[in-house]
Amino acid sequence: MKPAAKSGEDLAFQAGFTLAELLIVVTIILIVGGLSIPSLSRAIDDSRLKGATQKLAAVYLDSRIRATQDNTSYEVLVSPQGIIPAQVCIDLDGDGNCGAGEPVTRFPAQIAVSNVGVPVPLDSSALNYPVANTENSSMHSQQDVLAPGLAWNSRGLPCQRSSASAPCLGTGWVQHLQMQRSNGEVLYAAVTVSPTGRVKTWFYVPGNGNGQWL
Repeated sequence: MKPAAKSGEDLAFQAGFTLAELLIVVTIILIVGGLSIPSLSRAIDDSRLKGATQKLAAVYLDSRIRATQDNTSYEVLVSPQGIIPAQVCIDLDGDGNCGAGEPVTRFPAQIAVSNVGVPVPLDSSALNYPVANTENSSMHSQQDVLAPGLAWNSRGLPCQRSSASAPCLGTGWVQHLQMQRSNGEVLYAAVTVSPTGRVKTWFYVPGNGNGQWL
């Protein structure tokens, strides 16, 4: 008795893929994967920098609320360069240091909270108001210690003062953040505070020598 003839579908199923076809499919998968990995990595790093920037903005807003509620001035201090991970704190006792019991916020190891080396920094010409920053701040703490940083007065306005007894003079503020990527690229962001106390986050978008802050 002759075996029943197999249909075309059965023959195609048994034949399967040839080795050459499998190699082509694997090659296509590898190419697509190779193209998408850098984009995915960049998206992850962008997200980390955005999260760190929003975290710093939240610290500024927290210190502002505390200053108005307690009818005093509080300052946000940034850890010196080289400290990893970078951290900021709200100096509640006015000694110019981040002490035990004071609110401390830490950032990912790749994030530097620094204005040094930013190729296109946000400044007064870009913001249309005068700004101070950590590197040129003359702020003195409640205990008359020189402690560069953003301070908020009891009215919820940013200020700087040359001594503990000096008036708290209004000014704007800018603090840049820098993220070192594994491929050597550096991403930039910033938090600004206007003289009226408006806190805003910014991100630098490079582009053929004509990058811009958005």
